[in-house]
Amino acid sequence: MQVRELAHIVLKVADLDRSLAFYRDTLGLPVAQITRLHGRRSAFFRIGEKHHDFALVEYPGMSRDDLSRAGVLHIAFNIGAQDDLAALREAKARIEAAGYPVARATRHAVTLSLYVEDPDGITVELFVDRDPALYRDTSGYLGAPTAPLSL
Repeated sequence: MQVRELAHIVLKVADLDRSLAFYRDTLGLPVAQITRLHGRRSAFFRIGEKHHDFALVEYPGMSRDDLSRAGVLHIAFNIGAQDDLAALREAKARIEAAGYPVARATRHAVTLSLYVEDPDGITVELFVDRDPALYRDTSGYLGAPTAPLSL
């Protein structure tokens, strides 16, 4: 067996409407279908050519503080061309205008990134890639130290 690509990510959310306000309305992810999955309200998003790339499944009553469940460390979306600071600034303004605080902006070896929490406390990274010439010949670049990014 050989894994060829990341197929999709599915998140458990406490309130589908609240999460749609973040992912669809604030981040602008295109909804493919809102339906029921195993009896639960669900939303499927199509970003590329696949049937879906990302999905939300509602678990009413689930709390942000419910540590008994396994969770996602973060999910990441590429939002622009290489080194496109304008795309990051626009994303930051849009997120803050919608009432979501940006947790941090970070300069990684491979990306320039913004981090924000969705309504259920799941960390979402919005990034643009950096020029591979900056890290291509450097060992350990994925674990390289990060620095704050000023936007």
